[in-house]
Amino acid sequence: MRGISGVPTAPDSSVLRGVVVAIAVVQAAVLGLLARRGSWLTDDLAFLVQGDRGFAPAELLTPVNDHIAPGLRFVYAVFAEVAPLNHDFTVAWRVVMQAVAIYLMGHLLLRLLGPSWWVVAGTLFYALTPLSMVSFMSLSSGVNNLPAHVFGLLLLHATIDWYAGHRRRAVAYGPLALLISLACWEKSALILCTAVALALYLRDEPIRAWLRRTWPYAAALAVAVVAFGTLYLTNGNPSQGRLPTGQLVELTLRGFRVPLSALAGGPWTWTDTGQPLSFAAPGVAELLVGGLVTGVLLVAAWRRDRRVLLLWAAVAAYVLVTVLLVSYGRFATFGSVFTMHYHYWSDLSIPLTLAVVLSARTLRMRLVVPVAAVGGLVAAVVVSDAGFAREWANNPAKAYFANVTAELEWAGPNVNIWDTDMPQPIATALMTDTRLSPVLRMAGIPFRLQEPGTEPLLVDETGKLRPAQFAVWSRGEPTSRSNSFCNLLLRGTEPLTVPLTSTQSELATAKWSVKAGYFSDRENQVSVELVDADGNVAALPAAKWPAGVGTMYLGPSRRITATAVRLRSSDPATNLCVENLEIGLPR
Repeated sequence: MRGISGVPTAPDSSVLRGVVVAIAVVQAAVLGLLARRGSWLTDDLAFLVQGDRGFAPAELLTPVNDHIAPGLRFVYAVFAEVAPLNHDFTVAWRVVMQAVAIYLMGHLLLRLLGPSWWVVAGTLFYALTPLSMVSFMSLSSGVNNLPAHVFGLLLLHATIDWYAGHRRRAVAYGPLALLISLACWEKSALILCTAVALALYLRDEPIRAWLRRTWPYAAALAVAVVAFGTLYLTNGNPSQGRLPTGQLVELTLRGFRVPLSALAGGPWTWTDTGQPLSFAAPGVAELLVGGLVTGVLLVAAWRRDRRVLLLWAAVAAYVLVTVLLVSYGRFATFGSVFTMHYHYWSDLSIPLTLAVVLSARTLRMRLVVPVAAVGGLVAAVVVSDAGFAREWANNPAKAYFANVTAELEWAGPNVNIWDTDMPQPIATALMTDTRLSPVLRMAGIPFRLQEPGTEPLLVDETGKLRPAQFAVWSRGEPTSRSNSFCNLLLRGTEPLTVPLTSTQSELATAKWSVKAGYFSDRENQVSVELVDADGNVAALPAAKWPAGVGTMYLGPSRRITATAVRLRSSDPATNLCVENLEIGLPR
């Protein structure tokens, strides 16, 4: 290493490439093993169900929360098509993407530094930093961020190609890499800050000549930005957020804790939420260590190669823009905690790695100093990764879905189940549809859903099948008893509204299910609606009520305080007698 006494002569480029490949393979494999300890999260299940709808443009452009990410939609559609509900397949995809990203970073450093042992040091820092480890573990974050790493690094390679004279090659893949990265995670546009900083770092001519040389490449990249911007403006659903102006300074300071703790191999500690979430809780010690390292590197860059400060400026720009974006879009709902949610910080490791390596290589020190620094970094990273791995393994989804698939396979394709919600924390209020049935359909697991003829079984909170008890909360009572043969008779297209009498001391709000005993001399297509005291309606899907004597099982509804049930049919020949109408919850 230049500036370090006692270091062997510069290695062969082929040796460095071999070391980079080894680092990429080993580190990605280790993260893959850690990722297998976890399982699906809420977003993963919702995205898989959406992905099962296919690859049509309308599906790929369906907004993800308040933004569009056709690249994310495409990857989840592949998961749903190739290996639905197979977590190991997603881990393998992440291992490949992570290894490619590490190799691209190592190759980028080799192109910038030439044959130098600093290439190995920089590759190790990039591979080990917990900044990107968290996004690897979480599939939804990984599908956003791993392509942002891979294609963002390809953009930086294209930038080097442009200034090295390979202009056609740079224009051929640089804008495409940027567009794909944006399609997976629009926040990855921040890689442009690093690209500009790198271009200025490579500048070896007067600024005017450099601008004349740069503008065609910049125009090509602008085409990619405009193309994605057009998609976003025409298909996106941006949140109506606002900046927490009174707390922006505090949030900005919290944001700069991220790169500081990363330089100390942190965060060494994580917020204890009881769930596998990536909320960092960096302590004073690691911030002091990170601050000391940052100070030394900044002084070295200022004294020996001020062009490196451009990369530090890219780091600062990344932090500031991230804090503003997260504060604007997420503060009102989640508060300041999301500023330290590592889903948003993964690709900060790219400009940070470049800034650290290009600064550190100007230092003059004995070999023992960088060796001790690398050893300390590895030890800190092990502490950070182990702490998160313990939290990450605290996910019941793995055991739950293993039980569900085994139980349904044992019961056979004719098993009849209630359409119940998945338990928390596998499903949360953030999901638009928390039912288990869409996930089972996506996975291609055969079952019958609340069909008449047999009492449905219940999938309990552990994923086991068991007989259900229907807890009745209210019953339908006829408004009159004029018909001695049938008190609740639905004939023709005239709706039948049945008031509900609560079996409890007060009415409750819930996602209700309906159990209706009936008889009829013909099959009827009948829909059911739950109505509250204000006239609000929760409609249940229309269903075929077979001829004969039977019981229908319907629901769940959306959340409602039901005071009446309305039955309706569009067939004038409908003739249905409801004998017993109960509203409740299967348990």
